[in-house]
Amino acid sequence: MARPRGTAAEREREAREQAQRKAKLSLRVGGLGIAVLFLSGLGAVILPDEILIFLGAMVIGIVLVLVALSLVWGFAGRLRLDDETKIL
Repeated sequence: MARPRGTAAEREREAREQAQRKAKLSLRVGGLGIAVLFLSGLGAVILPDEILIFLGAMVIGIVLVLVALSLVWGFAGRLRLDDETKIL
């Protein structure tokens, strides 16, 4: 059974917390993607005989970065001020 919706302040707090969770998740996924991309590039330079493995890792790193960007862009598109007279 779904819990009943609270007051407007509670809903706003929940929305803020959800935004923070998504931002943290996006940072983790993006950071992991950049680390994988960097390390696979470094590995390809050090061990050029294993280039296919490192190219696969680069593709995974790029996908992780794209997922992180889609998390940010998808959520940022839904953000809006409820009252346009508010400054922040």
